[in-house]
Amino acid sequence: MRQLSAVVVLALVASLVCAPAAFSQTKWVRGNVVSVAGDTLVVKAEGKDWTFKVDKSTVLTARGAGKAQAKAEAAGAAGVKFADFVKPGMGVEVHYTDVGGVLMAKDVHSGLPPIEGSAAPAETAGGSARGVITAVSGASVTLKAADKEWVFAVDSKTLVLGEGMGTITRQFKDQGKMPAITDLLHVNDHVVVYFKDGADAKRATEIRMMQKAK
Repeated sequence: MRQLSAVVVLALVASLVCAPAAFSQTKWVRGNVVSVAGDTLVVKAEGKDWTFKVDKSTVLTARGAGKAQAKAEAAGAAGVKFADFVKPGMGVEVHYTDVGGVLMAKDVHSGLPPIEGSAAPAETAGGSARGVITAVSGASVTLKAADKEWVFAVDSKTLVLGEGMGTITRQFKDQGKMPAITDLLHVNDHVVVYFKDGADAKRATEIRMMQKAK
């Protein structure tokens, strides 16, 4: 089975940390795992099967993967098995690039709730960009990804997820109000932005914190 090196195994929920990978725009899809064999991951989403290639550069995010990796290293093993954390029936989110018709899995978020029904909602597939925030306001977030800056429109429907976000939201609710985007996100935060192309701008539907600014 495919093994993952230390730099690409993360722990979901307990700690969201940005892996040392190049920032880039990718496509992504959410669905249920059909099978995992060797370097091939098959996911059912939007009523069809998607086949992804997994290699040593694939970033796995899964609950307990960090502890398992540490244990493997202590025992002198190269890494944990991908199939130990990505199993048939699990809900997953796969970020990928299309290389000559081959879908290369860049990031795999495993352990999500399975999607009910044969087809996923329309919002489960779209574009994403990973990078560092260079500016944030109540109406937009600017992201530096590789050598390009992206400006995303944000509004009250934009979800901001990640470690500590729930605590901040509860603190504001205790004061009888809701946090603004500027209360949750700051310059130099490492994030992944999921977006939809609008008529006038790219609209951020979800922003996931990967590493807070130091």
